[in-house]
Amino acid sequence: MSNKIRELPAILLSHISKSYGSGEGKIDALRDINLEIAKGEFLALCGPSGSGKSTLLNIMSGIDQPTSGTVMFLNKLLHVLPEEELSMVRGKHLGFIFQFFNLIPVLNVFDNVFYPLILNGHFGKKEAHERARDLLYRVGLDGFANRKPGQLSGGQQQRVAIARALAHDPAVVIADEPTGNLDMATGEAILELLLHINQQTKTTFIISTHSAQLKERARRVVEIKDGGLVYDSRA
Repeated sequence: MSNKIRELPAILLSHISKSYGSGEGKIDALRDINLEIAKGEFLALCGPSGSGKSTLLNIMSGIDQPTSGTVMFLNKLLHVLPEEELSMVRGKHLGFIFQFFNLIPVLNVFDNVFYPLILNGHFGKKEAHERARDLLYRVGLDGFANRKPGQLSGGQQQRVAIARALAHDPAVVIADEPTGNLDMATGEAILELLLHINQQTKTTFIISTHSAQLKERARRVVEIKDGGLVYDSRA
């Protein structure tokens, strides 16, 4: 018999359902989702528009609450935490990457990475400064620190967003269509960067996507349709 202790997952979803409205107007956005995501995984969450991908990401991250079921995030019952503690968990352990970058246009590249580190209260100015510089170097933008987002290409803006998401060393990064607003070549470059970071840091990546490139390259693919889980490449 093996004495190896099984590592706890990064995220464990048990019988997750999410409904909106009631009666004849009720919409079942998610239906009895069971999903375990290991630490260090690179998972592509696929499905057509309206399938429930964004709703599932929001529930994983505690932005939204399930109608029923349980959400375990790093061994915490996420869906029952009070809002103050939930915000602390997200601020410390979660990074977010969005399709439309969500950079602050009046701040330069460096400050878009630096200020969130200061505002979340986990780092002093000196360490935040060093981390911002290091992450911009790692994503290939160390020479662009003083530029504003409007002076960058779409791919460069997404690299800034990736640096911002990773600067506080999160355990899990959730990305909602991170290559959806980019051309194919730029999207491939961003995908290569995310895969490299995953290999280098063992950060867990959960990526919602329509991209065939990402689906082919991800180490695990999960598909949902009409709110239900219909495929898991690990099964």
